Amino acid sequence: MRRWFSCRVLRSSMLALAMFWPATLFAEDFDPGWAPFVTTVSSAAATKTILYREFALFHPPRDEVVLRVPEARAGDYELRINGELQVERAPGGWLWKAPSTAGWHQVKVTHREGAAVQLHLVVEVPLKEVKNGEINGYRIGHYPAASRNRPAIHQPPSGLVEVTEDMLDLRVSPHFTLGQFLCKQQPNHWPKYLVLQPALVEKLELLLAEMNERGIRTDTLHVMSGYRTPWYNRSIGNVPFSRHVWGAAADIFVDTVGDGRMDDLTGNGISDVTEARILQRIVEETFAVPPSPRHVGGLGLYGPRPHRGPFIHVDVRGEEARWEFP
Repeated sequence: MRRWFSCRVLRSSMLALAMFWPATLFAEDFDPGWAPFVTTVSSAAATKTILYREFALFHPPRDEVVLRVPEARAGDYELRINGELQVERAPGGWLWKAPSTAGWHQVKVTHREGAAVQLHLVVEVPLKEVKNGEINGYRIGHYPAASRNRPAIHQPPSGLVEVTEDMLDLRVSPHFTLGQFLCKQQPNHWPKYLVLQPALVEKLELLLAEMNERGIRTDTLHVMSGYRTPWYNRSIGNVPFSRHVWGAAADIFVDTVGDGRMDDLTGNGISDVTEARILQRIVEETFAVPPSPRHVGGLGLYGPRPHRGPFIHVDVRGEEARWEFP
């Protein structure tokens, strides 16, 4: 029962989520990790269709969550939360109420023939728990106050993900972990806190799949900068409404060597702005017709400096923005 979505079909229409297509030819042994069947997760905030066989979603305390497999017939699927079998409310339909305390919960939907979708539903800490710009000794700073005159993307987040050391390797998608998106501040302080937009994770996965399809073999992307607390963002002199502060941006490059710098993608023995332009072009072409408005956003190119290599910035701000610092 192993079926895969085509990356190119996803780019042309989100309607492809309800259809299954033969695999495209990816670089040697790369597995894009598409979900083997359609699963939706609905709450008061939104309904989310799960693209990948492993994915993380973030919910406020006591949130009521409906999980569904639209194509299900009675007895086709089972759902377990933290290993415990749940009772179907309807064929392929279950209800879960988030606990009142922060933490993560393993939710696994399994077809009777064995195919499965693994979800990590993470209960957030409400933003109101931040006092005087801190929570549990971790500096958050201050988000701008909610305002009717401010765009929705600039409204304060509803909550923060509390990250303990044992959650660093928690997979938010097949090729990215929670730890990759942590703010660089207070390296030895636990717990840490972050905000992460699932749409950003999807965009990175789609980009990674396209890169491998074009022959750039890598199992993940190095996230040089993911989430930034308002406090940290201000301390480095960045603009106050940076999408990093809302968990909607990532500065990325390819690093299969593990030296903390962009790989030589051209084979000429050096890594310079050419490598960043290669990634820039792939982003432009991959999202020329985005799979959904959720993935529309900014694209910035940054050339090398003495203290770092080249990289690109991608985000999901909902409108296009382009800039370069070659």
